[in-house]
Amino acid sequence: MDFFVALLSGIDVKELKHFVLDDFVPYKLVLTAERVSSRLAELYSSEFGITRPEWRLIAAIGHKEQVIARELAALSSMDKVKVSRALQGMEDKGLIVRTPMPEDHRAALVSLTEAGLSLYQRMVPRVQEWESSLIDCLSASEYRDLISGLDRLLKRLNEM
Repeated sequence: MDFFVALLSGIDVKELKHFVLDDFVPYKLVLTAERVSSRLAELYSSEFGITRPEWRLIAAIGHKEQVIARELAALSSMDKVKVSRALQGMEDKGLIVRTPMPEDHRAALVSLTEAGLSLYQRMVPRVQEWESSLIDCLSASEYRDLISGLDRLLKRLNEM
């Protein structure tokens, strides 16, 4: 909280010095996201032989069936270099195919190959099972509140 906001709100400014990192929402979100991502990466690697960036791209492409390559950075929350490297690795493994766009040869449409689609169809139930084991500690109401709260935070971030 800003010093002047605290002063105007009647909050004792000395209280601002007390900062509990574990109660700081950005920290809690990053910590949770990184742990989830790391644990899932173990699953991707051990059971399916792919990397975290490759899974994120397979999920994004599989969900939409075809994606313009330049859109994948936003869809996967990865930088363009990481996306490019992962796409190259996936192409080398025969998981994707890039087709130049007729109206813009610099752009490519990315889709899963038969092998990529097969991998996607095997992985989705497995990651959903993993998700279920993670969230089974939440009641149905807590789950709805969590999803709703995260959606509201994402919307708020888009507005900021």
